Amino acid sequence: MTIVELLVAMSIFTLVALSLAYTLQMALLSTRDDRNRVQAANLAARELEIVRNDFGATTTGPATLGATSTVTNPHPLPGGTSGQPLHVDGTYYTVVRHVEWLPGGTGTSPCDGGAAVRYPSLGVNVKVTWNAMHGTNAIQSNTILTPPKGTLNTTMAFVAVKIVGASGSGLGGVPVTLSGPGGSPVVVSADDGCAVFSLTTMGTYAATIGTAGYVTFDGQPGATKTGIAVTAGSLQQVNFTYDKSAALTAVFATDGEHGLPTPLPGLTYFNQGLVPLGNRSAATAAVSTTLSPLWPFSDGYSVWAGTCRQSDPTTQGHSRPTPVVIVPGGTATEALEMAPLSIDVTTMTGTPLVGYKVFATPSDPTGCTSVTPLALGTTDATGNLLSSLPGGIWNLTVKDALGNYKTLEGGVLIPAVTGISNLATPALSVTDPETSMTLRVM
Repeated sequence: MTIVELLVAMSIFTLVALSLAYTLQMALLSTRDDRNRVQAANLAARELEIVRNDFGATTTGPATLGATSTVTNPHPLPGGTSGQPLHVDGTYYTVVRHVEWLPGGTGTSPCDGGAAVRYPSLGVNVKVTWNAMHGTNAIQSNTILTPPKGTLNTTMAFVAVKIVGASGSGLGGVPVTLSGPGGSPVVVSADDGCAVFSLTTMGTYAATIGTAGYVTFDGQPGATKTGIAVTAGSLQQVNFTYDKSAALTAVFATDGEHGLPTPLPGLTYFNQGLVPLGNRSAATAAVSTTLSPLWPFSDGYSVWAGTCRQSDPTTQGHSRPTPVVIVPGGTATEALEMAPLSIDVTTMTGTPLVGYKVFATPSDPTGCTSVTPLALGTTDATGNLLSSLPGGIWNLTVKDALGNYKTLEGGVLIPAVTGISNLATPALSVTDPETSMTLRVM
């Protein structure tokens, strides 16, 4: 019993000790986190105080401070290096300072207000982070610095560039370059999408955006707007529609054992925002084709096989495929289901013809990027061929094994034969019935 009592006592002691150790460890972590937050708050306050001193030290202080929108660790501690993290009590802190001119206007930001610079001020945001934050939020401090009234608005001008994303809201983090007689400063758009330039040299400027992985509304990787006339005391506003590009991978598919034609018929993608017609076509050299860069429309893209107008499902009284929505910076995959087709090639008496090749050309070539006949394949031992086509009405031609064109039933020469008029929408599911027909060769 003594041994049992000893084991029980040791177990209880161990549980209590572990609980106390865990509590002590959590207390130490909490104390350390609190100490780090206090230190971060002190560093943020230090940075704002230095900024205030620089802002009011000279008449050129405001312009100098506002010339650079974002800087990291601009004021090192004694013994430190500018641009490197600040080392305090074994912890490394990163101080990021963002400044933005706030010319007096009627809107929520310089990008939304009026054109007159009534009373310019400077908004300053300081954000401090550190290593081993353990989920703690960064420390942020903000202030607005205003020079004496009339100091700047008679000698300076401002250009406010608004970056609007696919959602219709402002997009932050986009570098904007303003080129002109005063140089080529670069300002990164703030969280509201606004990038403000302060200028002391008047003249005509050009605003440029161009960031890898981004795209304009019309699908370009960058854009420039010229002819921005800058005069003292004015605020010029420029807007760009810009966001992370999207990509769409389209994969041709058909029903069961049915093959795909060669060459592939290309594809069409639609969104009413695409200018000028709402749709664009793309040639395809492989079963899987990626379209990029694309503007990430919030209502997505409808995609179907074929580039001819007759392949548009609406020309056959059908609805277009359900749009594929792609988030900015994302990639989506869409299957391009083509209509299955079964063709029997026989003699006039019904004898199967083996090794005969069948080709298809669109009855209406309007909009086609290519009028090259689509090879549907070669008949098998039963004279049958299983293939597929985009929607539309197609003319068929037949060649024998030697490559000679053949005449069809009734003496009508190819390609006057038509008849695949009942192909459904290209978004045909694999359970839909195939189109069947017999070509009789004389």
